[in-house]
Amino acid sequence: MLVNVTFSLPDETVKKLREAARRTGRSKGAISELVDAAVREHLRDVESRVKREEFRATRGNQILARAGSLRELASLLEKRKIDPREVLIVSSTPLEPTVRTGLRRA
Repeated sequence: MLVNVTFSLPDETVKKLREAARRTGRSKGAISELVDAAVREHLRDVESRVKREEFRATRGNQILARAGSLRELASLLEKRKIDPREVLIVSSTPLEPTVRTGLRRA
């Protein structure tokens, strides 16, 4: 399905797009194809950089379970009859550091 989208580009960018379209040897739809390819490539790049959080339950060097959330990991451990207190649970993304403010007593 094609959707018409209107957007503005600087004159210099449009000029370069037209030149690139002429080099492809096709005129009808060439600019749209170039823009579509560029946007798709950019979206793939963004998606590859997006961090996907993963939680792992390990015992020693062995990974016992992996999940996308703590709730899902707890469910997996329960199904496998593994006590969560007996495993090390780690996250693929580091926790935000705790910042404490205020006066301290020595």
